[in-house]
Amino acid sequence: LGLSFLELESLEGWGLFTLIFFVVIIEIGFLNILIAQLALAYEELSADKEGFAMMSRAYMVVEMESFMPISYRQKIYEEFNFDKPLEFDGGDEGPAGGIQLKQPASMRAHEKYIPDRVIRYAGEASPNDPWPLEGEEEEIIEEVDLEYRGDDNPSQQ
Repeated sequence: LGLSFLELESLEGWGLFTLIFFVVIIEIGFLNILIAQLALAYEELSADKEGFAMMSRAYMVVEMESFMPISYRQKIYEEFNFDKPLEFDGGDEGPAGGIQLKQPASMRAHEKYIPDRVIRYAGEASPNDPWPLEGEEEEIIEEVDLEYRGDDNPSQQ
């Protein structure tokens, strides 16, 4: 407790009991705070472990790739077609430099699926093409939503 023997002798029964009780309660409180901090640190680290694992794998791939000859690395790069633009939809091309992944159609039928808020107009674009009128966009969104959900009769909604 940090008290000298003479100071402890001068305390009577209840005073000594109160002092020891107070010190024990404070130590328990500090231990609870320490445990809570450790639990939060563990939770944050375990949430990031997948990201750390991916970074570690990417680091190993880059390190192993550095041992390959340049001609072989160039061949792999050309097989990925990074110079070709990605296609969002038929006639709707996006930026180049990526790998396209197709999403399964079952994903669009899920009840929690939210259609893309970006309205894409497929085909060639020109400054002379007319811009959609007010209200046409909502109709297009409803049509796309019905198409994705597979509902042919919109009057039953």
